[in-house]
Amino acid sequence: MIFMPDITGLTDYVSSQVAAVLFIVMVVMIVRAFISQRWGMFFSSFIFAVVCYVIVSNPGEFESMANAIWNQVKSGGLS
Repeated sequence: MIFMPDITGLTDYVSSQVAAVLFIVMVVMIVRAFISQRWGMFFSSFIFAVVCYVIVSNPGEFESMANAIWNQVKSGGLS
């Protein structure tokens, strides 16, 4: 019988690498927006970078929050 290998270590590694690449891209976008004084893009890129960093750096907490919201939606909606 063939069993699936345990890839939890690999997924942690991949998610941290994706977070690093995303962080570099967002820093470049933030710097470009700051230099050209496009304040809307600056603040939206900054907020997006912070949200992505929080999601990737704390996957367990985000997962529990997402599950709680989904359970509320399935049981009749948020109140």
